[in-house]
Amino acid sequence: MARRDRRSAGLVLGCLFVTAVAGAAASVPVAAGSDDDTVTLTVGLIQDLDTPNVTAGFLVSSYELWNLQYATLTDKAAADFAIEPGLAESWVEGDGGLSYTYTLREGLQWSDGEPLTAGDVAFTINTSRDQGWINHSSITANLDATVIDDRTVKITSSVPDPKLPTMDVYIVPEHVWGPIAEGDVTTYDGLDGVGSGPFTLQEWKSGQSWTMVANPNFHGGAPAIDEIVFRVFTNADAMVAALRQGEIDFAHSVPSSAFEGLGDEPDIEAVFGQQGGFTELAMNGMAGGLGDGHPALQDLTVRHAIHRAIDKQALFDRVILGLGEIGTTLSVSPDPAWQPEIPESEQFTHDPVEAARLLDEAGYLDTDGNGIREMPDGSRELVFRYAERSESDIAAPVRELIGGFLEDIGIGIEVSVFDDSQLTEVVASGEYDLFVWGWTPFVDPDPMLSYFTCAQLTTDVEAVGYNDANWCSEEYDALYAQQNQELDRERRIGIVHDMLRLFYAESTYVVLFEDADLQAYRTDRFTGWTRQPAETGPVLFSNTSPTYRLLQPIEGGGGDDGGLGTGVLIAIIAGGVAILAAGGALVMRSRSSRDERD
Repeated sequence: MARRDRRSAGLVLGCLFVTAVAGAAASVPVAAGSDDDTVTLTVGLIQDLDTPNVTAGFLVSSYELWNLQYATLTDKAAADFAIEPGLAESWVEGDGGLSYTYTLREGLQWSDGEPLTAGDVAFTINTSRDQGWINHSSITANLDATVIDDRTVKITSSVPDPKLPTMDVYIVPEHVWGPIAEGDVTTYDGLDGVGSGPFTLQEWKSGQSWTMVANPNFHGGAPAIDEIVFRVFTNADAMVAALRQGEIDFAHSVPSSAFEGLGDEPDIEAVFGQQGGFTELAMNGMAGGLGDGHPALQDLTVRHAIHRAIDKQALFDRVILGLGEIGTTLSVSPDPAWQPEIPESEQFTHDPVEAARLLDEAGYLDTDGNGIREMPDGSRELVFRYAERSESDIAAPVRELIGGFLEDIGIGIEVSVFDDSQLTEVVASGEYDLFVWGWTPFVDPDPMLSYFTCAQLTTDVEAVGYNDANWCSEEYDALYAQQNQELDRERRIGIVHDMLRLFYAESTYVVLFEDADLQAYRTDRFTGWTRQPAETGPVLFSNTSPTYRLLQPIEGGGGDDGGLGTGVLIAIIAGGVAILAAGGALVMRSRSSRDERD
């Protein structure tokens, strides 16, 4: 996915913990109209949706909703992401690989009972191409879809496309989205709940929860779970406590400090997963996008000095407690083959003495002795606006350490704290100098790579691009175009490696660490938890999250109501009051689980 956990990566307002606790009583019980036999899975997380609109959102949480609601022509195997049938039962290559003809499964229906046909596929592909839907365009930009008959669609690429025959773009219902596409699709609330996946959206209570219900028309058969309640916590430790007490079945983005102990808990399985997500320090390169970034950050010497100042080992040990890996350059796929090895001699390893020397040599001196350097012409101090995310449990300790590292080389920071909705707007407008966030990439590297092309710079706040580092390179763009059409995998990997070495050398991002997906689930209610990919991946919030449709309730294990009866609701509220009474901080959060981002 690249998804911001992110932004790891939303556009929703954070809420105070006391509000979330009060809202839990209203949003967690079995949906109105369901009976006592309803099988409910309750998922705890600290990232709300940014939007259910599949053309506008980008958070990991929203991608999880779309993975459940919108089936794709081809699917990905749980074990290794291998291509397998989705809405299409088969496909045939044509035109030397420039086209594929897909045959849909017989009798497909949308969740509202309307037929799902090749017309829906063609509408999605062609409209997303023409209108540049940001979450579709990296797949559909060069594609044209032609309806052969109701069950057959031919998809032709105008250029060689190494991603084909994989077609993992979310297919939307034309009878719902056709009228919407006549206007600005990005403003649609996306609450129609019509889909073709195993579950569809029933209700969203912003800042509290969202509920998805089983789709009886899903091509794989109705799931064994009747509904999924995604419960948003504003405190990760409270989420872990809820898991221990049996109030939820699953916890996503478990804090590092709590993870190790969960493995010893009865009826709880702790999962250390990795799928290519990472956390980065981004700098505003001011390369043509909007904004008023500090001019010093346009100087590669300053960016290199900042890179040298950052002690990644200290961040790794003290913030994420060694759970993950120290970062180097971008991770663009769960498959590590796409990530180059950067020789140590070419790395910007921690060396504050060298960082200070670089700044001295470039004329950034502290002429008034106040500990802060000035621009070479003396016009402005090197004090950078640092945007801190309120949704992240690690944001404050990361900022404290980074602030100290920068202070050691004569650079100051001015900290402002934003929820993810606010930070999205700040980044889009370019009114920042530094921020820390994260991404979780898709299986194919192309989407993640595309985010840093010049075309993704935001030049209009009404058409926000993904290039949040405000960085542009003609060399990078040329390499991107090459890999985008290179059919030989090994040659394509080599081109991608060149792109990522360039990105690293420019210090566009300082990748702090490669994130671990720390999750935990109860083993006494459901069976069928499935990692993607096998052995190394998480069980939920993966590329296609197959677990949901594979879960089976354990007889007598509480899966009939997800453990969320009246007594548990009282416990939730009482637990919230106890946390507040114990002095638990009122923390504003709403988006990224890692961050990752989705």
